[in-house]
Amino acid sequence: MLGENHMSLMVKMGKKLFLGTIFWLVFLTGKVFCAFENTDAFRAAVQSSKSSSVLPAFLDVLLLVGTFVCFLISVRVKSFLRDGELASGWTLLSLSFVLLFVAQLLSLSLSVGFLNISPSIISSIRVLFILFLASGVYFMKKVLS
Repeated sequence: MLGENHMSLMVKMGKKLFLGTIFWLVFLTGKVFCAFENTDAFRAAVQSSKSSSVLPAFLDVLLLVGTFVCFLISVRVKSFLRDGELASGWTLLSLSFVLLFVAQLLSLSLSVGFLNISPSIISSIRVLFILFLASGVYFMKKVLS
């Protein structure tokens, strides 16, 4: 009985790890596209193809959905921990996903033209996301070691 529960837990964690890996690959792909956005070759490709202007918005939506899924997973894990020692780390992790969600929402609204805000605000929120993520991982590592 204990072995079956352990295997079930391992399968569930494997699925979540796989989904997290897919999420980060999409995130990094979006960052690569954004890095080449200001080059002359990229501008020429965008001007020659009408469908290329949809790609950054599509990647923003995909990252927005992935961030929301990661937030839900982190809240679910935190609910299992209740008020244990690892709960503070998972709280910071959940807050980091909220910050990334807000940053992606602002980025999407900027790329669609709904809001006219400075890209430095979005970058600042992403830096906060990284700080919250790193501190959450640090607290979890500190408890586990």
